Amino acid sequence: MTTERRPALEITGLTAGYNGVPAVRDLSISVAEGEVLALLGPNGAGKTTTLLAAVGLLPAMRGGVVALGTPVRGRRVEKIARAGVSLVPDNRGVFQRLTVAENLRLASGRRARADLAGTLDLFPQLRPLLGRRCGLLSGGEQQMVALAKALLPRPRVLLIDEMSLGLAPIVVQGLLPAVRSLADERRMAVVLVEQHLDIALSIADRAVVLHHGQVALAGPAAQLRERRDLMEAAYFGRL
Repeated sequence: MTTERRPALEITGLTAGYNGVPAVRDLSISVAEGEVLALLGPNGAGKTTTLLAAVGLLPAMRGGVVALGTPVRGRRVEKIARAGVSLVPDNRGVFQRLTVAENLRLASGRRARADLAGTLDLFPQLRPLLGRRCGLLSGGEQQMVALAKALLPRPRVLLIDEMSLGLAPIVVQGLLPAVRSLADERRMAVVLVEQHLDIALSIADRAVVLHHGQVALAGPAAQLRERRDLMEAAYFGRL
């Protein structure tokens, strides 16, 4: 018997932006528990704006976001995070002058050591680096720290903004399958903003392409991966 997936993140009629200028307009998307959604589009399409609004860092002009059954509007960002919504920002959000261990301790807060040990099991490459300052790590190692920090609270919704930014494709090929596995094992909803289209579509269940803040194309990731003509048309606003 197939277990029905419940919505973990629902964005309905969202209009949001900066200084009164919308970057996304009337956007409606949802992500179920255990599902990976690839949020794609050219620079300036509104992908980061969508993620910031989803975690309460950017207020909605119209519409709204419901995360794990509770509206985001009016809630403090830290309460949204404690409720189970984690964001990996495009700047990775690690403290460069602190060691890997110090970064992870800050993220774990009062949680038990077992949680930290379990997270390190996901990224064993970080164990020999625990005493090293994050500013001395490679881009891929810093991204592992950022992911580990986001996963320590065991979120039910994980938003990842440009994981591959500045990384070699071979590094990305190692990180993204881990995200797919986590979504499956923990029934975690994942929204992945990514520029490496083939890799993103290979691990995602569905994909949405934004253009000028609106949905230009949406559908099953496997189907869109086979239709590069449609993807290119959506990217350039030709649909």
